[in-house]
Amino acid sequence: MKKQFVLVGIMLVMLTTISLSGCTNAIDKSKFLGTWTTSGGDGTMTFTNDNNVTMTGQIGDLSLSGTYTWAVAGAKITFTQSGGTFGVTYDYRFPTDNQLIFTNSNGGSVTLNKS
Repeated sequence: MKKQFVLVGIMLVMLTTISLSGCTNAIDKSKFLGTWTTSGGDGTMTFTNDNNVTMTGQIGDLSLSGTYTWAVAGAKITFTQSGGTFGVTYDYRFPTDNQLIFTNSNGGSVTLNKS
């Protein structure tokens, strides 16, 4: 009987963790919405609720102009182009409500401020 109780408890903890991680992604997604400008003012990113982002200008080491899709999973964001010709994933964090930092796998980062 104790083994069943422990197993049920473990399963409840796992389900709670999984469902809460889904809530985190929804909360993080809402933080992205709106227009963000690079700290140098050379580029902008406008995130919409339909998972599109319009990028213009110089954003870190990328010079982009167009609309892409975006998806958040954990503390990572992935940008893709229609047809799969472009795809990149960054770590992200929000030090404040109006600041967003992307970091690539090489340690380079881009700071954006909400407009």
